[in-house]
Amino acid sequence: MEGLCEQIGAEVVLRTSVTDDGDGLRAALAEASVLGADVVITSGGVSAGAYEVVKNVAPMRFEKVAMQPGKPQGFGDGMPLMFGLPGNPVSVAVSFEVFVRPALRAMQGAAALDRLTLPMRVLEAWRTPVGRRQYRPVRVERDGVRPASSGGSHLAASLGRSDAYAIVPADLDAVAVGDVVDVMLVS
Repeated sequence: MEGLCEQIGAEVVLRTSVTDDGDGLRAALAEASVLGADVVITSGGVSAGAYEVVKNVAPMRFEKVAMQPGKPQGFGDGMPLMFGLPGNPVSVAVSFEVFVRPALRAMQGAAALDRLTLPMRVLEAWRTPVGRRQYRPVRVERDGVRPASSGGSHLAASLGRSDAYAIVPADLDAVAVGDVVDVMLVS
């Protein structure tokens, strides 16, 4: 996440890992405040488990967003602004692009908040969950896009093989060869 922040010129003042007991997160939030952080971004601890440390400690509201990956999200609109992202690597990357990046760009006074999105032809079919907008890591090729992996928000290798996210509307259950989808370019 630090690299994603630095790509857009955001200064990272604290990067740390905490334990699941809550005290580590409280200490990190206090340190971020002392350092004058404008934004706090966490990953993990926002799902539906019995003990989700971010959910239990951080002053955020938590929602299930109709997207895949990245269904559980947290947001706090105080000072500092807070984002509680899911813990799986692809979920973190997609959630950053969809929610965090536009907010940071707005705080920087940028006119363009979102990445460039272009319509592109699908070269290999895949299934998608009905009722949730899908952001599928894809590789851009000369004639279109194809999935970077077989799927799964825990498959970090798909991020290394992708240079874009295909954005599939929530009302579809599959994408067929030849379909045209919007593609968010990320590299």
